[in-house]
Amino acid sequence: MATHHTFSINLNRAPLKGEMSVLFAGKGQPVAGHNIGPAVHDYFLIHVVLDGEGVFETLGKAYTCKAGDAFVIFPDILVKYQASMSNPWSYAWVSFSGDIVETSLSSIGITPDYAVIRDFSLSAAQKMLRTIRKSMDKKNSAALGNMEASGWLRLLLHELGSKHIGDTEESSIPDSHSFRQIDQAIRLMSLQYGQQLSIEGIARTLGYHRAHLTRLFKEATGLSPMQYLLKVRMKKAEELLGSELTVAQIATSVGYNDPLFFTKQFRKWSGQSPSSFRKSIVGEAANHTT
Repeated sequence: MATHHTFSINLNRAPLKGEMSVLFAGKGQPVAGHNIGPAVHDYFLIHVVLDGEGVFETLGKAYTCKAGDAFVIFPDILVKYQASMSNPWSYAWVSFSGDIVETSLSSIGITPDYAVIRDFSLSAAQKMLRTIRKSMDKKNSAALGNMEASGWLRLLLHELGSKHIGDTEESSIPDSHSFRQIDQAIRLMSLQYGQQLSIEGIARTLGYHRAHLTRLFKEATGLSPMQYLLKVRMKKAEELLGSELTVAQIATSVGYNDPLFFTKQFRKWSGQSPSSFRKSIVGEAANHTT
């Protein structure tokens, strides 16, 4: 069954690690009632509503968004968004990452608690998003395309940040308490993955029995808490394997005191040992520089 009447996406072939860089951008017209989530992302994502309307849910609140509104998704925060059944939205989006992004967004008033922007200049935003997509299609230089896309992203953020973040039309969703508790569990794992976390301990912190937390967590994310924690740790390990840290140091950094057990878990996750994964990263980097 089709989920979109129209859908297109452009990928950045040369994002800069650590910098504020666009990852991908696109445009789509979902079918009536189409929804995404509850889910978490590991990047920032801005949706600009071009037409119609839908509902965006985050941190236990629901926001009805229409043409001229935008909503911002933060990494590791549980969100859900759904097109209206009677007047489904169309939207354009841009994904980005970087070490300075969260601080930069906070400085212009965009935070996880204030992630909906109302009634900005839709025509200006459309032009910026269209140019971002075109930037990534440059055939002569992916690096130049990345630079241009990043510049237009900053202009888009300026446009959004110049407006007050609105919280009108918000309402508590039926399972707002559970939603917020699961979001807290996700944030805890994302920030404390290097510690000796236990699902029992996380459940106690949130006031749940382990079995109840597991059920709620799986309903919201499709994964058990242990599976999600493993995912967080392995993704961080993949990132650290691009550094000069030893496998033992990486194991400790992502919460494993036993390097052999870490190696076993990583092999199950990626299909190769940490050393083999590191060699593949080095090989890819060498190919990009030749």
